[in-house]
Formats: sequence, C-alpha cells, structure tokens
Amino acid sequence: MIRAVRALAAALAMLAPLPARADFHIVSPYEIDFGELEIEHNGDAQFDRLPSNSGATSYTLELGTGLTPWWHSEIEFGWDRDPGFNEPTLFTQVVTENTFQLTEPGEYFADFGFYFEYGQTVTTGHNAGPNEVTFGPLIAKDIGQFTHTVNLFLTRQLGPNQTSSGLDFSYAWQSRWNLWAPLSPAIEIYGDTGTLGRSPALGQQELLIGPVAIGSLRLDELGLGHAGKLKYEIGWLFGATQASPQGTLRWRLEVEIPF
Repeated sequence: MIRAVRALAAALAMLAPLPARADFHIVSPYEIDFGELEIEHNGDAQFDRLPSNSGATSYTLELGTGLTPWWHSEIEFGWDRDPGFNEPTLFTQVVTENTFQLTEPGEYFADFGFYFEYGQTVTTGHNAGPNEVTFGPLIAKDIGQFTHTVNLFLTRQLGPNQTSSGLDFSYAWQSRWNLWAPLSPAIEIYGDTGTLGRSPALGQQELLIGPVAIGSLRLDELGLGHAGKLKYEIGWLFGATQASPQGTLRWRLEVEIPF
C-alpha cells in the first residue's frame, strides 16, 4: 500500500524492517468468479524484536465481481499503521484491481493471467503518499495434488508525492497442497527487490517465507444461507533478510455470494 511503499525506500536505506502492507496475497489467474459478489478483507501485522520497528499493520476491505467470464474487477479501501509507538491507523488509499484470465486451464503448459491496479492516495499533509500503478503476469501450474502460482509485479509511483522515479519489482510464490477443501496447507514467498537498476544487495531486500492454511466452506454448511462460500487464509511469514520484519501474521477472509 501507499504508506508501505514510502517506508520501503527509507527502510532499505537504513536496513530496518519494513512496515506492514495488505498485499500479502497471491493473485490467481483463476480468480474470476463470474456471476458472484465478493466481499473480502485482507490484513497483516508485523512483529520485530525492536519496539520501534514493530506494530505495523495494514487492512483492506474489498468489493468485487466477475464483469465477464475472463475479467474480474474490485474496488479496495486500505488502512495502514506505521511501526513504532503511538502511530495512528489511517485510511490511506482507494484502489481499483483488475484480474484478466488469458488462457483456459490446461490449455498450455501453464495457465496465464494479467493483473492491473491503480491506487489513489486519500491522505493529505505529511501523511500523503504517491499514487501507484501496479501490473504484471500471473502464472499457475497444477502438478499432481499441488498448485503452484507465481505473481511478478512492477509498481510505478505517480503524482507529486513520489519517493521513487523508477519501477519497483516484487514477486510472490505459493505452492498449495490441495489436500482437503476446508483446509489445505501451503508455503508462500514474498519479495521486493526495490527499484530496478538501483536494487540493493539481497540481504537488504524484503524477503519473507512461511506456512499458510487455506480453506473454503459452503455457507449453508455454516448455517449462514443456502448459497455461496466462505474462504479463508491465515499464515505466518518469517523474515529472511535484515530488511524484513522478523515475523508477519497475514490473514484473508472472503465471502462469495452468487447472484
């Protein structure tokens, strides 16, 4: 998110842990869900041995639907809190997210999609951050009972509050064992190299890895209705570099309602 990107540049320069951000979520090229309304909440909280580098949190509320069988669109509202003492939680950004499915599952050696988002900052004064555009390919591959998904994203800051004039490269990987619909284990990796052409050494880049539990339950099984699903993800990510927080708790809840 906006405040996270601003703090990223400073954190890399000082070799300090990064603040939280609510994009610890793997985007799949299959996430179209045409004919369904989605209500989604993402969040993360970061922890570190130094109190001044701990306590960063980030939350989102998202509403989305499949506009066509190959195009899913969402609007997201984001709140962020910087690490340290007595920091406020601020409403920071409104984002439009779009996922495009480019191939049919199994049509090629892997399944491909494309992701595009635009984030508009809503904070003012010294808390104001830049606007952002993020885009890149989505790649998924099923091998036996496992689904492997990769996100490769570029982010460009826009507007008068830019802290970087280049393209920031981030990547994410998930390997999920499709063991059981209500509970499937996965391993996730999230990294950020910083600005292309000016990337610091690997030890000074953000890199997190950890286990995640993923599940899906029918709403009628929960006594909440006769149609739709409740999806959840919860995981713990370990910081693998000096520039990463020691630990990050990440979660996601999504309700899908057919219409």
